[in-house]
Amino acid sequence: MREPNFSESQLQQAVNAAFIRHVFEVRGEWAFANIPSLCAEYDLGWDTAFYFRWLPHPPVDEHEGCNFFIQYKLSGLLTSAGAKQWEFWRSEYFRFKIPHSTQNDSGEYIDDYHQWDRLKELANKNYPTFYATNDTLSKSDIKTKSDNGSLLGSIPILDVRHVNDKHKFVTFTNESDHFLLHSEKEEVNKVDFSRVIERLFDEPMLSMTDSNNKILSLLERMAKDDEMWNQDLSKIVETNVPYVLRPWVMRSKISWFVRKHIGVDMLWMPKNG
Repeated sequence: MREPNFSESQLQQAVNAAFIRHVFEVRGEWAFANIPSLCAEYDLGWDTAFYFRWLPHPPVDEHEGCNFFIQYKLSGLLTSAGAKQWEFWRSEYFRFKIPHSTQNDSGEYIDDYHQWDRLKELANKNYPTFYATNDTLSKSDIKTKSDNGSLLGSIPILDVRHVNDKHKFVTFTNESDHFLLHSEKEEVNKVDFSRVIERLFDEPMLSMTDSNNKILSLLERMAKDDEMWNQDLSKIVETNVPYVLRPWVMRSKISWFVRKHIGVDMLWMPKNG
């Protein structure tokens, strides 16, 4: 397998810079990239995260208050017909490995899926969670695309929310519109990094009932031992109004609760921001 002549950190730096500029161009604000230490990254599962106030996802306290997550992976290029996944592509292809290799107590190397499990926890809660990788082996290509503004559109990203099973490898070609995940083959569409923000706003919105339930769940987790908080929270669920009006009444009660206990007003967020 041919390896890129740049590091994962180089890829992360270049793509983060391109993404931050893209967010400014699309949303008019400069985003701050949260980058944990290597030790913290192992526990968190991601190596770059952002908080975007205009996304309909609450910040996750245990993930540095962020709601958008990226894990960078370096892909190598397999060029031989004897390569393990050649039969699926019938041409040279890129591949990255999801688990990282670590030694167990016996000194044997094993595949560690801890980072994957942490990412999938976020993805299963519908947080935007992605693997981002390279489509070239050349650092000069990365620099050229960075200079001319085309880097972001060339970076293949995998939406973890759309992955059903646990896999060891992810493969793709520059011409493909999808990834293949292995060992048991699973196909997931590529995402255009240059359109990921717009794409998030194109996703189906939650119904008011589902939205109310998600907010209630979040408020319950915040309660701890606050007696007044818990008493007022119980009043939200208690309602004898007709079913068709229940979501609206509950939303009104939630707004009252948030204003009283948190001191902010809840507002509707239009689909297009």
